[in-house]
Amino acid sequence: MKENIYDILAIRDYYPSVNNPTSSTWVLNQVIGLQNLGYSPLVLSPTPINPLRRVLKQKFHYYDKPSNQIETYKDTHVKRPPYLKFPLNKFKKFTIERLSNTIIKHGDLPGIKMIHAHFGQNGVAALPLKEKLKVPMITSFYGYDSGRLGRLFKPYYSELIKKGDLFLALSNDMKQDLIKLGFPEHKIIIHRLGIDLDKFTSAFEPNETFTILTVARFTETKGIHYVLKALHLFFKIYPDEKQRINYTIVGGGYYESNIKELIERLDLKHNVCIIDNLSVPNGREIVLSEMKKCNLFALCSSTPKSGGKEGTPVVLMEAQACGKPCISTFHAGIPEVVINNKTGILVNEHSPEEITKAITQLYFDKKKRDHFGNNARTHIHSFYNQKLQMIALKQIYENLLHNNNFSYVIY
Repeated sequence: MKENIYDILAIRDYYPSVNNPTSSTWVLNQVIGLQNLGYSPLVLSPTPINPLRRVLKQKFHYYDKPSNQIETYKDTHVKRPPYLKFPLNKFKKFTIERLSNTIIKHGDLPGIKMIHAHFGQNGVAALPLKEKLKVPMITSFYGYDSGRLGRLFKPYYSELIKKGDLFLALSNDMKQDLIKLGFPEHKIIIHRLGIDLDKFTSAFEPNETFTILTVARFTETKGIHYVLKALHLFFKIYPDEKQRINYTIVGGGYYESNIKELIERLDLKHNVCIIDNLSVPNGREIVLSEMKKCNLFALCSSTPKSGGKEGTPVVLMEAQACGKPCISTFHAGIPEVVINNKTGILVNEHSPEEITKAITQLYFDKKKRDHFGNNARTHIHSFYNQKLQMIALKQIYENLLHNNNFSYVIY
């Protein structure tokens, strides 16, 4: 395969693979969409290695074996070269330099017309390559890189702010976070993520019991522990319903032991089912299957003590596309994805009591569930349709490639 056939260089570490099919699927879908629109993207996915992993008392994840060869994954082309990575909160300068060296070594290809860096740190690291190739660069932000990590990276963002051509935010909330970090408003465009509405449909496969579903990585930010506490409160008020409700949690991660301990302590082991979709090749099929079977979707994201922040969680789009009413929180860009009292119910962060009230409303009122579910499907179809968002992204690309002026636009 010749390396000079590519015109777009997409940069995203942890790009999906056979070993990790659930990672950053929205980037994979975007790359496939670019190919369908006539572009020839190459994904550069620097793969971290850490020779001191046994010395440092921290858990590192290795999803793929690094390779300097271009491989094909789901009809997309990707190269996963190695780079030396240490925890960003302690070794920012060292890690960024190693990442930057890897990007310039493997991304310096003839024919590249534009760089699209996914996540702020990759935008920072790609600046030397942008300057060498003399091409425009877009940097997409996704939440944690404009929230807590954004503040951590603020000294490093100064060059990106000056030299980056365009910055894509997922929501108005994220746009405001970028402005606070110093990014100029006239360079920021809100471009939403989109999902495949032919795949995520409103077909319903009923369970014997009423099912609440959460799909998430097991972290404190996802708020799974608040949903468990809310369910416990609900059963204290309505003990007869304990035989009729099941809570399915799909995902995995470092917080799993905390979740299991809480399930045991709250006596919910007969009501909660945990499904690991991260270590199996059909992880996305599991998500789709469980979404079709559930009655209600819950993702109660919250801000932890560390200050982490979400963007616009894709699972909320997928659940609503399946016609499911959602319970979520007034957090980051979520209120733009879930419309309060129209497609679901939003509650304040860190509030099991409010989640309990929301569960009560939607559990006992099927008419409201159906109404919210229908509204949800329509909302996602109008604003988070993958086909429409890819057309919008193509317009962004073409405007930048032809030096057209941008004004503040929501795509």
